[in-house]
Amino acid sequence: MSAVTKGQRNLLLFILGIAIIFLPIKLIAMGNFDEKKTIDAEKSERQTYYNDLKAKDANRQQYIDDTEKYKADYEDIISKFPSEIYQDNTIMYLQGIKDEYKFNFPTVAMGEEVLFYTLGAGGAVGDVSLDAPEATTEAAAEGTDAEGTAEPGAEGTTAGVGGDIYNCYSATFPTTYQGKYEDIKKVIDYIVEGDMRMTLDSISIAFNEEKGFYEGDLSFTSYAVNGGERTTDHADVKVQTGVNNIFGNPTARPSNTTGNAATE
Repeated sequence: MSAVTKGQRNLLLFILGIAIIFLPIKLIAMGNFDEKKTIDAEKSERQTYYNDLKAKDANRQQYIDDTEKYKADYEDIISKFPSEIYQDNTIMYLQGIKDEYKFNFPTVAMGEEVLFYTLGAGGAVGDVSLDAPEATTEAAAEGTDAEGTAEPGAEGTTAGVGGDIYNCYSATFPTTYQGKYEDIKKVIDYIVEGDMRMTLDSISIAFNEEKGFYEGDLSFTSYAVNGGERTTDHADVKVQTGVNNIFGNPTARPSNTTGNAATE
């Protein structure tokens, strides 16, 4: 093997020098370039978020006023619903229909209330001017794990407007009815448009030729929203519940005809 010439040695030294210069550039400088691109992208994203916050901050008072308005509207809607579905209230409601119209309910099935929805929305996070309670409550905390995620089967894990959780209940009341055709229409309007939060689910109608009135099945559903410090009073029940003496007229005395006949 021939010895390395002076020109070859110089060429190798030149290549080695180029490697010494460019390898640090590739290993260090290029890494810095990639990091700079990442930083620039994060800066652009955060700048966009900052600009959005600045624009919102300019309208801060408008957002606060709108939030108060929506909160008031929300509470106004909630206030139109009773907090409980009491069966005695339903009885007196039907009694009021009977007193107002020539209408009768021969049979009424008292429905059990069922939870069908929970009203809730997460509260605002960060610096806000509203003096509102925190979004989460003890009831909400019980439905989450240590990382803040909802546990399976947990209900009511978010707080509604104003910090309260509202549970929505419904109860269906199937009935049979008897009445005149004009009164049937009035009763339907009464149920649908009345103050009681009710919906008319179904109605059937047939004419009883023997008795001269209309009859059929009528089913309606009553609704309630429970939560916060809302309460509903029981109705003043004033219906006939029975007789004072199950044996009939308490002043009547048994006849002693048999005894008189014996003495004669």
